[in-house]
Amino acid sequence: MKRQNYYFFVNKFQNFLDLIVRYSYLILSTISITLFFYHANTLFLFLTIIFSTVIVGLLFQGVYIKRNIENNYPLIVIEFLTILSSMYFIILIFPNFSYLVLLSIPLSAYRLKRGIREKANYLRNPKIAFIMLALAFVVIWLGSAVIDYKIIGNFNFFSNFGFLTPNSPINIIIDFLSIFATVTSSPWFMINIGIWLGILGLFRLLELNKLENKIRFLLMMFAYAFYSIWLPSFSPIANEVQYVPYMWFNGLGTYGPVEPSYLLTGIIGTFVVTAIISFMFGSRQICSVTCTAPYMLQGTFLDSLKKFNRTSKIGRKSLTSRVNTWYKWIMLITWTSLIVFAILSYLNYEKILTFSIFGNDPTMFYASLYFNVLWYFQFMLMPFLGNYSCVNTGICAWGSFNQFFGYLGFFKLKVKDPQLCLKCKTVDCALACPVGLTDMRASFIKKGEFKSFRCIGVGDCVEACPHDNIQFYDVRSYIKGKIKSLSLK
Repeated sequence: MKRQNYYFFVNKFQNFLDLIVRYSYLILSTISITLFFYHANTLFLFLTIIFSTVIVGLLFQGVYIKRNIENNYPLIVIEFLTILSSMYFIILIFPNFSYLVLLSIPLSAYRLKRGIREKANYLRNPKIAFIMLALAFVVIWLGSAVIDYKIIGNFNFFSNFGFLTPNSPINIIIDFLSIFATVTSSPWFMINIGIWLGILGLFRLLELNKLENKIRFLLMMFAYAFYSIWLPSFSPIANEVQYVPYMWFNGLGTYGPVEPSYLLTGIIGTFVVTAIISFMFGSRQICSVTCTAPYMLQGTFLDSLKKFNRTSKIGRKSLTSRVNTWYKWIMLITWTSLIVFAILSYLNYEKILTFSIFGNDPTMFYASLYFNVLWYFQFMLMPFLGNYSCVNTGICAWGSFNQFFGYLGFFKLKVKDPQLCLKCKTVDCALACPVGLTDMRASFIKKGEFKSFRCIGVGDCVEACPHDNIQFYDVRSYIKGKIKSLSLK
């Protein structure tokens, strides 16, 4: 009945999404007119950017619902994003030429009259999926930059960076990384991209059936808003979060160098607390709840990209729970570098030596380089890398730390009846796994359970099982089992 209600809602809402996609050019013209007349009005500019982000989210949902057929929706969205990003670029870099944004009006009029005849399917064409993700990211990045520098910061974008007069190729790269990371590390970028992906997340929530998965998903969305944005940026303790255990949500370098004043409580405290929680509940407490990555990867459109785990060349290399040699090497290099950086950071603060990477504390440079730059390139390259490449490559030190303790601990997947798995012909559990752990069925048949270093407890396999045969096992299950055995005695 619930599933019928969901599809009834989807069918009704599809009509609305069809209108959004069909008249997206009209919406684009409205946005361009607003930007032209009110680009100097901070309130109208802010509201226009937020409204545009909402439209982007709805457009992606419209594409997702029609994911199984060839249609022109992906191409409409690509053109919409291209024009919108161009308008943001003009407002950000060349505000004196804001009249150029009005060029979108004749193009929109042409498209409204003629339309786009070509058809595409983003799940069958990774290039289309990549272009959609990349352009959407550019739109979000530029929109956030406008908020940061035109509304909140209220200073010229060029004057903050010296990239117009590069002295060497390395300076060009560093300037690019600096500009890129400055925007992606801002709370307004997190809010803006959170709106886009949050819309897709809400639709994904409606697809879930299992109560535990719904609770985890709601906790994930709450953690993104409260734990990752409000607490460190807007709360009364925003300037003191580095002293709070569990707040270093990206591990070393999240809030500063390895400084003695918060080394014990903030940094070591965070590692100890997360290790204990991962031991009890699995790495899903980070990789599927409090980290920002699951929020950005589990919405409807993004979740559907897990198909590329099996169809992309790189994605196929990380299928099954086997930890490959290259994975171990990447993880070893990442952790060795981070430990060395942490020692250097501490020695820097104690003035025993002076070491920096392009003028930055080494641990902060690492954290910013990965979480504010490289991760987003992984995000955009998902059609070629597969979903959850941060988990499947071993490059995320914070994730692998929690995966290690999760693997040592209680968490695993168990089945009620292994014989049902033996008789199962569809293997929906393996197909649904966003990490690509395709060997879970064999483990269910042989052991009645599945435990993997890379299993992060998303729960898609639990949702997908047609026999309702898979269930989570963690410290709660262990305690219940002990209580039950004691009561029987």
